[in-house]
Amino acid sequence: MEPFVSAGAVLPTVPRLILVVVLGCSFAYFLGAGARTFTSSGTDDAGALWAQISFGTGALTTIWLGLLVPIRLYTGLASIAILVCSLALYESARHVIWGRGFYIAWSGDVPEQLCERGPYAYIRHPIYASYVLAFLAMLVAMPTLITLAVFVFNAGLFTHAALSDERSLASGAFAADYALYKKRTGMFLPRIVRRAAKIATTPPTG
Repeated sequence: MEPFVSAGAVLPTVPRLILVVVLGCSFAYFLGAGARTFTSSGTDDAGALWAQISFGTGALTTIWLGLLVPIRLYTGLASIAILVCSLALYESARHVIWGRGFYIAWSGDVPEQLCERGPYAYIRHPIYASYVLAFLAMLVAMPTLITLAVFVFNAGLFTHAALSDERSLASGAFAADYALYKKRTGMFLPRIVRRAAKIATTPPTG
């Protein structure tokens, strides 16, 4: 008896196009939502330009290849799961920094206070991490050399943005607090080992 769905099953045309459109629109959403969320000092054109290049290449690559490359059922499902995680992380981070004066990338400006709420309690750059996850979703859906190159480029781009932000924060008004915060959290992933060790060494109460 043949399996109901084979390992090499391909998404039908309509579901494939829906997935491609959702993936492509997610990059456009990041661009628009970021413009409403982050503060611009008027001298940070580089950050806005790189955001347009990054999300523009993501959207165009997704739509272009999505019309040409078949998407496997399981890679499509995995891509959806990763994209949901990306958007959930993005919205949870955006919610806690809304109105707190977070500046656009590469501006050199820092917010008035350190944020340790929501996902910022575990990782220092959840916004950038959500962007990288979206590009990973694109790569998983359509694993080609082109999508791999786009993913690597953007992962490097947002890592550079994170390092640039950290240099600015390290010389800002709350540099000492940020140094302690940096020891407790990971850049894009939680410091699971450190947190596990902290829990293990915490004396019981009661």
